[in-house]
Order: sequence, then structure tokens, then C-alpha cells
Amino acid sequence: MYFSRFKRILFVSLAKLILIHFIFLSFLYGEYPSKPITVIVPFAAGGGSDVFVRIFQNAIRKNNLCPQPIVIKNIAGAGGTIGSRAALSSSPDGHTILCLHDGIYTAEHYGNADWGPDDFEPIAATGRSGMVVSVAENSPYTSLNELMEDARDRPYQLVYGTNLGAPNHYSALFLQNGKSGAKFRFTQTGGGAKRLAQLKGGHIDLTGFSVAEYQQFKDAGIIALASLGEKRESSFPNLTTALEQDVQATNDLMQFWWAPKNTPLERIAYLQNLLGEAMVTKEIKESFQNLHMDPVIQVGQDLLKTIAGRSQKLQGITIEKPTALPPLEWIILVITGICFLFVFRETKSI
Repeated sequence: MYFSRFKRILFVSLAKLILIHFIFLSFLYGEYPSKPITVIVPFAAGGGSDVFVRIFQNAIRKNNLCPQPIVIKNIAGAGGTIGSRAALSSSPDGHTILCLHDGIYTAEHYGNADWGPDDFEPIAATGRSGMVVSVAENSPYTSLNELMEDARDRPYQLVYGTNLGAPNHYSALFLQNGKSGAKFRFTQTGGGAKRLAQLKGGHIDLTGFSVAEYQQFKDAGIIALASLGEKRESSFPNLTTALEQDVQATNDLMQFWWAPKNTPLERIAYLQNLLGEAMVTKEIKESFQNLHMDPVIQVGQDLLKTIAGRSQKLQGITIEKPTALPPLEWIILVITGICFLFVFRETKSI
């Protein structure tokens, strides 16, 4: 009898605790969304990532998909890590989220950030961009396999222009790993327009572009040797893949949406549904076609599988960072001090 009474008291107490918990959450978070949803874009306005998020902002506004406006906040710098750090420390209430592509993986792997995908709540993946390996039109190479064999026979002689630590750098590293013994000499060039200028100027031997970038630059005196997809890009069906040229390299760029850790699951679900509704709008379909992006959307287990796969793929990449230079400032200081002593001694002996 006493045991049954104890169980009833315990059950009632637990029920009260659960009720109090839900009341507290309702008080803490309230109606959602109760204010504008801020999307942090960790790059400058006008760039590819900024344009991508503004496409969603426009589609959601035009189709009245959300009762609150979508606000874009550009926090550029340090290869996207300043903006991702700001999102990481934001309140986990669903009103501040991050849109960041594979740079969230590469920054952590390269050592530019001590946080990565595991430190966020994944919302969705929306849109895939293919990658293209390009050379100048006067290049001696007419195929990717020919170039890779030369990179194997003459290691570190071919200069690959890239943005060190960024996704396009990792495309190059995947390419390098695709032919045993091949080695590039990587140089910092920056964004797509800068890589184009370096390629045309003969300062680099090859570089990588997204399919959209290549579509924009292809008439400027460059040619594509291969794409890095599992299959040929629909925008360039005559362009063979690296796999077709006996180079075991694949890579692409996926756009991901992230929320701060511990964001309530029901708010993650709301955002997933919002992005899903936006993906089927006329505005998104037309924009993706213009950007040569595949209209992929992943949530749930498919998303988690993609995230795990991309993280796992990086484990096979070893970063060869430049050898540290000697402390020149101290060497110069010591030499200056020795010279000063000699001058002082000579002056004193006169």
C-alpha cells in the first residue's frame, strides 16, 4: 500500500516537473518566430554566399512564407570564421542562424577555427555547386590526366592558385590525391576574379572554379580540363570528369544552414519546413538554374549522412604547411648589436 502511494506521489511530482518545464520554455521562447530571423553570412555583401542567401530572402518574402522578415547580416573576415564564431555564440532561440558552405569543415581541418559542424545544430543543405579544373587557353596541357602525370613526374613545379584553407583549396588537395605521387605548389590568390587574373597573367598554371564561375569566365581566355563531380555537369555535358580521365578525385560545394547548439528541435523543424517551401518556389528554381546549381535539399538522416561523409573525407587529407621562417627580426637585431659593439670599440680606441 505504501509502495503504491509512493509511486502515485512520484508520478504526480514528475508530471508537475514536466509541466513546469514546458511552461518555462514557453515563457523563455514564446511564439516563434516572434521577431525577424537573422541569417549570418560570414562573407562580404555581393559575394557568392551573400547572393545565395538573398535568393532565399527574396523567395520567402515574395511568397509570404514567414510571418517575420529574413534579415541578412554580413560578418566578413578571416575566411568566414569571424561570422561563424558570431553565430556559434548567438542565443539558441532560432532567431539567429548561419548559412555557410563547406568552409565550416575546411576552416576547422586547416586549423583556422577550433569549432566546426559538431558545434552547431544542422538545419538543412540546399543546393550543390560543381567544381571545374581550369588552365589558360595557351596552356601546354590538353587533358587533366596529362597535367596530373606531369605533377607526378615534376612534384611541386606546377603552381595551383587557390584561397588557402578555403573549400577551393581542398578541391585542389582532393585533386592532388587523385593521382599517386602528384604534388602541386599552392599559392594564395584569393577569390574567383583574382584567380582568373593570375591564370591569364601566367602567374599560376591551374586553378579551380565553381561551375557558375567558369560559366562567367570561360570566354576570358581559359579552358576547362575536367569537372570534379561523380558524373558530368548538366551545364557542360561535353566536359569529362576527373574520374573519366583516370584521376580518382571528386568534390563539390554544398550550401548548409546551421543553428546554434541547443536550439529547440521544433524551431529547427520550422526552419527546415521554411527552406523546403522556398526551394519549390519559382524564384529559387530560376535562380538556381542561372547559378548552375543543383536544387538539392537535405534534412534529417540524409543531412546527417552528408555531414558525416564530408567530415570523413577530410580525414584523408594531409596539410603540408610551409616550413617556418627563421626569426629574421631577432637575427637582424643581434647583427645590429654586434656591429654597434664593434663601432663602439673602434670609437673608444681612437
